[in-house]
Amino acid sequence: MSTKQLMAEIERGIKALQKAQTLVLKAEAMAPKAKATAAKTAKVKKVQTRKAARGGMSEEGRAKIAAAQQKRWAKVRRAKKKAAKAALAESAAK
Repeated sequence: MSTKQLMAEIERGIKALQKAQTLVLKAEAMAPKAKATAAKTAKVKKVQTRKAARGGMSEEGRAKIAAAQQKRWAKVRRAKKKAAKAALAESAAK
């Protein structure tokens, strides 16, 4: 993409954003009373929020989960192989 094409694309994006901004401002200008009355009648309560703990799982815990998952998938693969062998043996017997 050439520089001229890139600049034209940026200009189109800017114009679209400006148009969206104008529409939002017009919508706010049309209904300021509804927002003002709603803000006055609403009771504001401050609620304390706790930050969620991040990375609460230890490396040992992750390793245990990974090992269990590998064991489950190995079981699935064994079952698939067994079913495939049985199907092959059944078709060979015919």
